[in-house]
Amino acid sequence: MTTERRSLALPAEIRSEGDAVTMRGYAYRFHELSHDLGGWRERILPGAGAESLRTNDVLATFNHDVNNVLGRSTSGTLRTGEDGDGGWYEIDLPNTTVGRDLAELLKRGDVRGSSFTFRVRDGGQRVHDELDETSGLPIREITRMDVVELGPVLNPAYPTTDAGLMRSIALTLGITEPPTYSRESVPDHPARALFRALIHKGGVQ
Repeated sequence: MTTERRSLALPAEIRSEGDAVTMRGYAYRFHELSHDLGGWRERILPGAGAESLRTNDVLATFNHDVNNVLGRSTSGTLRTGEDGDGGWYEIDLPNTTVGRDLAELLKRGDVRGSSFTFRVRDGGQRVHDELDETSGLPIREITRMDVVELGPVLNPAYPTTDAGLMRSIALTLGITEPPTYSRESVPDHPARALFRALIHKGGVQ
């Protein structure tokens, strides 16, 4: 399965009780459309990550740096789950340099959001029946995924997905040679070709 990473520009909350400092944030929100990921947009549906957040040994880091570990599910220092808004996480920040520095950055408002690393499960993605009204791009919907890592980041941003990752997604969806179509007004892109093929097939369930 291809590993992917997404971000959410939503500041986390922080609270202190004595010497203990806990932060809480959202790694993703349901139904929110991403930016252009290189030819398509994306949204996560309710329940997509619920099982993995409940059962996986998820790691919490700062800025996706494994040298800046903040917590872990199996140690009880990281708690995760889904509610009506999306996938949330709560970390008991460690009494380490990175933990203390992060607490101060959160209080100052310097940390702008969160990000998470995931893999789409088999059969866990599909193409929405209609194109996005604003951009005219196809919409990839994620219905089942494995969340493996998450945490706060300084500057959250949806990355542009390159052609290499598009080929991986195509293989995951079982489309090895998506047909190409030309549009005079829009430059072709591997992502567009893939999603046109999916829509032509009636979507992937």
